[in-house]
Amino acid sequence: MGDWLSHWIATRNRASSTVRGYTSHVRLYLSPYLGKLILAEVSVAHVHAMFTAIARHSEALGKPMSPATLNRIRATLRTALNAAIRQGLLSDNPAARVELPGARRPRAVVWTSARVEHWEKTGERPAVAVWTAAQTAEFLYAIGDHRLYAAYHLIALRGLRRGEAAGLRWCDVDLDGGVAVITQQLQQYDRHLTACPPKTARSARVIALDRTTVAALRDHKDGQRHERARAGKQ
Repeated sequence: MGDWLSHWIATRNRASSTVRGYTSHVRLYLSPYLGKLILAEVSVAHVHAMFTAIARHSEALGKPMSPATLNRIRATLRTALNAAIRQGLLSDNPAARVELPGARRPRAVVWTSARVEHWEKTGERPAVAVWTAAQTAEFLYAIGDHRLYAAYHLIALRGLRRGEAAGLRWCDVDLDGGVAVITQQLQQYDRHLTACPPKTARSARVIALDRTTVAALRDHKDGQRHERARAGKQ
């Protein structure tokens, strides 16, 4: 099993943030608990025992593992074993028959003035809160002179992910036409920034740019030109 997991990880696109999650799960959980087993003999009982041991170990450390994390580990194992099935090494996927506690994603709520007041009084706040349009406008106005204002503007108003905004190149932007094409993102891997494809196929898309966004990008481009001039670079 350990040999298969190592082979499976080695054949993935290591620039992908998803594969980095796979690698972490294999290193921390799957190989230590299942690595010495024969691949074809891994059973539902083995997988159950692994998750029981992981849960008990995390509780002993005083950091109980969330259902969401356990489900992500199971998803990695299921994906690895599905690949083994396609290679003819397995006929069944025991990870697909293991039930874990359901992982509930927190629902986002609007960060209304009433919720802000409640947070200021009690310190209690929602797990995920979304700014109102007025709060977003207030934030952008407050950082108007920030060097990376254009990036914040794109993320807040055009819906770009952080990696997409960081990976956007001028060759992907048509300021006259008012569009930007999302073709890549920047991800951190082994302490280095790596350009890689967008997170999903749908993430490769064309973004319409309104006049205020075009103006912010033109200002940013002028700022870059001035910085290069001050640094003595053409």
